[in-house]
Amino acid sequence: MCKMKKYITIFLIHCAFAVTAQQEFVFAGPKGVFVYLGKNIPNGVKTTSIAIQRKDEKGDFKKIVDVKCAASESDFISKAKDAAKYFPDYSFPADSSLKTVWARAIKFGILDSATYWAMHPAVRMALGVLYYDTDTKEKTKYTYRVNDLTSTEVQYPIYPKYDEVSLNEYQYDNNGLYVRFKSIGKNTPSAFKVFKYNDAGKAEEVSGTHNKYKVRDTTYYVIQDKSVTAGKQYQYSWVGVDMHGNTSYGSLPFIINLRDFSTVYFKRTNAKREKDRLGIKLTWSISDVSNVESIRIFRSENFDKNFAEVGAARSADTSFTDESIVPDKIYYYYLQIKDKTSTQTKNSAKFFDYGFDTRKPITPIINDAVGLPNGVKLKVAIPDNYIAGYRVYRSENGSDEYSTIADLVTLHPDSNTSTYYDTGATMSGRVFYNYKIESENTSHIVSDKSNKMQARPERSADVASPTNLLAYYQDSAINLYWNDLRKGDEFVAGYRLYKKESDASSFRLMLPKDSVFEGNRFIDESIVAGKTYEYEIESIDLFGYPSSSRATAKVEIAAERITPPVISSGVKLPDGILIEWSKPNVTNLKGYKLYRYQRGKDATVIAQPDANSKSYLDKTAKAGELYFYMITSVGTNNAESATSDEVGVRH
Repeated sequence: MCKMKKYITIFLIHCAFAVTAQQEFVFAGPKGVFVYLGKNIPNGVKTTSIAIQRKDEKGDFKKIVDVKCAASESDFISKAKDAAKYFPDYSFPADSSLKTVWARAIKFGILDSATYWAMHPAVRMALGVLYYDTDTKEKTKYTYRVNDLTSTEVQYPIYPKYDEVSLNEYQYDNNGLYVRFKSIGKNTPSAFKVFKYNDAGKAEEVSGTHNKYKVRDTTYYVIQDKSVTAGKQYQYSWVGVDMHGNTSYGSLPFIINLRDFSTVYFKRTNAKREKDRLGIKLTWSISDVSNVESIRIFRSENFDKNFAEVGAARSADTSFTDESIVPDKIYYYYLQIKDKTSTQTKNSAKFFDYGFDTRKPITPIINDAVGLPNGVKLKVAIPDNYIAGYRVYRSENGSDEYSTIADLVTLHPDSNTSTYYDTGATMSGRVFYNYKIESENTSHIVSDKSNKMQARPERSADVASPTNLLAYYQDSAINLYWNDLRKGDEFVAGYRLYKKESDASSFRLMLPKDSVFEGNRFIDESIVAGKTYEYEIESIDLFGYPSSSRATAKVEIAAERITPPVISSGVKLPDGILIEWSKPNVTNLKGYKLYRYQRGKDATVIAQPDANSKSYLDKTAKAGELYFYMITSVGTNNAESATSDEVGVRH
């Protein structure tokens, strides 16, 4: 919703008053003084003209103008459109609505009978019930007199003060920068503006989408700035705007740094020996390279120590070949990305491979190692003749201490390939097993040990379920938070979230099937007031298996209070009584119930208009009878608000 549509209702509620007290009908504006002239339209029905007198702090009262309504419908529309330039932050009615206002103003001569849009300040100026005195001087005190009522002194410009505003949150994505400010208290503006300082230090207004909403005593102000780019720092200042267009002083600058490195991560890393030369080719993929300056490559002959930098790559590169290696030796690698400020780095997980030399004698090869539910399947090749068999060696998690698990497995006659199944009862889904083989010919000559291959059984890593799950209702959503097990267990890939209403028979996934949520905070906005929700969260290991149990939480949301509409007018017409009302600020509004009664009788429902209705013509009213009307709001859950103030009309 744009900010103009958001705030027109607020403006009209504040402006709908009559000239009834000394201090209530003059207000400072950005370029002069607004003088409110009551409800009687000066068009000859109730009154012909309204005289305004003014004096400054040194002089006496002098008449400055006789205010009159526009002379014709076209003149009225033209004047209203011209006056709209003074109120750029508020939406303006269509010509059809202006014609309706004019017809009722000419007929009844009173503001209350001229429909909702008659309250727009530009329309009031065209009707002659609001005067904008711009023939004034800044910082000079003026007093006004209208219909024997005298105002207090007023001067302009003024800079209204509002509750202190703070930066609540921001988020950057492909749609731009989402920024939310907030203030706590009841002193809030009718509208707001946000300014951004450019590279030259000049403040420029942000023209993106604006929105304002309130949750209890907290007011949120939201903008969407599409003119920003990643990797830069921005300063914003918030300015409040009152119903007359006066702006507050700007807030202190809020600094937002889009050099956010926390969301960058390695999506994939891999090491694979080169087939035609001595070398190990490293490949990788990074989630977002826009804030990456370089990639550094580290290598060691040990899994957990003595790593040294062996090369570097540009942010756009996705591979690097390490040629400074010794044949048939296992090397361990990790990659490090550095941000564009050279102040932050992130490391990948460790991975490994070996370099294969083309020299003979030919050593046996493990072509593939595939995890099975009950162990590991090895596919091996023995590229030689007169082989008596091969031995299989195994180590765990990168250790160089191998043990023999099979001694001289025989080959099928006339075949140089074999499949070996390692199905030890103690094998674990949390362990990566490294395998090597060596062949022995019929003369008992032993080959060099083969390449190393790594695999793990295709079974659960038995990760724990999430701990300390906290669920609470805030900002019209349910917030979920739990301890992130990934920090202490490298086998935890993320989580799956489940939800159900308390009276439902089963839980359902909150995210797409097979997806894994990688955070430990989640905001659930798909909720309904008055219901109770239950949540379950399970850990997912790196291989897609869930934890054996789930963390649970329950949140009960209080039912939403529904406010009634306000009856704006009740008018006797030849064919009935017309009741008009304003739409209340209610989410999930289903419709209304209109009640009618006469003195000494009970009120009954005479109509149930839908949520888009703003009026109802009671054709059952009898001539000469006095009727009283009240209206209520009805929510989508069929909850009904209290009744509005009643209005009495005699037909």
